[in-house]
Amino acid sequence: MQTRKASPDELNAIFWMGFDAWGEGLSPTEYLANCHASQKYRSGVWYVLIVDNQPVSSLIVYRDRFGLGQGCFGIGSLATTPAMRGQGFGAHLLRGVTGMLLDSPDAVATFLHADIDHHFYERLGYRRIPGGDCMYFSHRRPRYVDEPPTYF
Repeated sequence: MQTRKASPDELNAIFWMGFDAWGEGLSPTEYLANCHASQKYRSGVWYVLIVDNQPVSSLIVYRDRFGLGQGCFGIGSLATTPAMRGQGFGAHLLRGVTGMLLDSPDAVATFLHADIDHHFYERLGYRRIPGGDCMYFSHRRPRYVDEPPTYF
């Protein structure tokens, strides 16, 4: 398994990973066109987990947007190819990217908005911010007291 930044030719495979979750009401063609046109998707950096030379999980990382403070990162759109779900690939990718981001000397925290059961993220060390679905992971801040970033 390898975690790395995604290449542009992998974007279609990345977008298809989330079609069943985020493509409701859209044809496959419309969904793919919307993903490619998304300013939000273009403003982040995609990462993939590669297994047998194929991307099986993906996520996007944001910085300096959505009210993220200095040294903070936002992680979103975590998805795994439907046939590969339930095998820990999404958790492996999230753990690896979170660790890589927080290894930077100026890093403070990573954030995500939990669209699924919070327990999945809590198992990986993320903590809930009271009053919403935003969660964070930090070695430097045991408690988060600021306003959480907006949804990304």
